[in-house]
Amino acid sequence: MRMRRAAGWIIIGVGMTLGGCASQQAADEGPHPVWPPPPAQARIQHERSFRGGEHLVKPSFFDSLGTMLTGTRQQPLGEPNSIAVEAGRLLVVSDQMLQGVHVFDLATGRANFLDHIDHTYFVSPVGVAICGKLLAVSDSALKRVDLITLKGEPIRRIEKPDGFVRPTGLAFDPRTQHLYVVDTGAAEVCVFDLDGNLIRKIGQPGGDIGQFNFPTHVFVDDTGRLYVTDSMNFRVQVFGANDQYLFELGRHGDASGHFGVPKGIAVDSQGHIYVVDSYFSNVQIFDDRGRFLLHFGQAGKINGQFDVPTGLAIDDADRIYVGDSQNHRIQIFQYLGAESNEPQTKP
Repeated sequence: MRMRRAAGWIIIGVGMTLGGCASQQAADEGPHPVWPPPPAQARIQHERSFRGGEHLVKPSFFDSLGTMLTGTRQQPLGEPNSIAVEAGRLLVVSDQMLQGVHVFDLATGRANFLDHIDHTYFVSPVGVAICGKLLAVSDSALKRVDLITLKGEPIRRIEKPDGFVRPTGLAFDPRTQHLYVVDTGAAEVCVFDLDGNLIRKIGQPGGDIGQFNFPTHVFVDDTGRLYVTDSMNFRVQVFGANDQYLFELGRHGDASGHFGVPKGIAVDSQGHIYVVDSYFSNVQIFDDRGRFLLHFGQAGKINGQFDVPTGLAIDDADRIYVGDSQNHRIQIFQYLGAESNEPQTKP
């Protein structure tokens, strides 16, 4: 094992076969494992797991009555895929097995399940993004991206001039009011305004810098940096605010910092980059220069373990939401912070 410090973390050079410190307990009960395990200082802690709206806040009698009268529906999670979160307000989850989108109100515990827009039912809803008071949803089978209200009312179709091949991951940049759409089939990321105008495209098929092979997820941080999960190139590519290539992280392999099938991606308030690896059933964490820091999770069914994890989102309190698709749940973790005097510089 090799250790070195960077930005308040201990960078641990260990193989992917090492797991967290979860014990054999029921999935939605304790304990709440931490990473790295003792005696090292914990950086990540499991907070809770839930399988549907009933695990958020138990609704009152009047909430339940309102749900009956308004026709809103709660559904347990089937196979959660992409996740979008706004702390204290909304958690939105696409569900390909149930062919719909879960909308959870984090303040009240109310939940709604959207399975259609107008008279068209979702077939393969993949990506979700919170765009202010609206939601964006991509359906890879229908080859469409829609802006809708929280109740599922249609607002606008986002259309690519030559048509989407397979739209998947979505991200919204509130600074520019731009929506980023991964078109996996075309190996590119398309940038739209909320009026549906195509602003630009990023990428093309291939394995070189700025090229993609089966891109799936995308994230934009508060500085305008763009992070694209380039799944079949086994890497994440990072671009600056003007789409210039900055660096990449990961490569194919089974060592720390390598990927099997990278999927969901997000960045916390400290600039740490979190990447879900569906193949290795874990989440890998890198610093803002792409250096591997830590991974948490392993294959399994209990807290802190995953079965084909997919999407990932981080709220402004540095809670980490991971879509644990084949365990039919969302797991929530907390970044515990770190004391450091080292600057968080970016290249």
